Order: sequence, then structure tokens, then C-alpha cells
Amino acid sequence: MSLTIILPDPLAEQLQRKAETSHHSVEEIALEILQNALEWEGALTLEEVVDKIKRLPPNPANIRPAQGSFADALRNSPHDPKFDLDEWEQNWALFEAELKATAIANDIREGRR
Repeated sequence: MSLTIILPDPLAEQLQRKAETSHHSVEEIALEILQNALEWEGALTLEEVVDKIKRLPPNPANIRPAQGSFADALRNSPHDPKFDLDEWEQNWALFEAELKATAIANDIREGRR
């Protein structure tokens, strides 16, 4: 099958440059781009990819049996002298207030309030 496509000059120039740098003809590069685009059309959706990942068995190399006491590990964790609990709690309260305001605004926009 023969097909003629009229391209805008900037796109034609870009295609020509790609053909020159890859030492292929413009037609070969255009054909490769079209084939890739058509193959991509049949690609999996994000949900399908996530589902395939979820169905993979665990990799034994990534599994480490627990050792020792979790409570001991927490007690012996490094202390951060820059951490200020009061400041953190204030910031957390601001975050929760903003989250609640956003949820209310979304509900209003979507007609649920």
C-alpha cells in the first residue's frame, strides 16, 4: 500500500534530522514511528499493569524474617535532636484542617452537600 502524508515543515525537518542522525531514510523512520504508535495503542492500561504486578509471586530474595523485638527497635532508634513534637503536632493539625476543607469543597462542587 502506498500512502502520501503532508507534514508541516517543522515536523518534516525534525523527521529528516532523525533520519540523517540514524543513517536511515525518512520513510524508514516514519514507518518505525507509526509501527511503535500502533503497537502502543494495544498496550495495557494502568489498571491492567497494576493487576499483573499484584499477581506476581513474592521474590524470596526480598523476604527477610523478623529478628528481635519491634518494641526494642523502636526504643533504640536514633534520636533526632532537630525534631520538635509541638511544632510537628501544630503542622499536622494544619494539614488535617486543610484536608477537611478540601473534602468539604469537593463535596460542595460535586453536589453532595
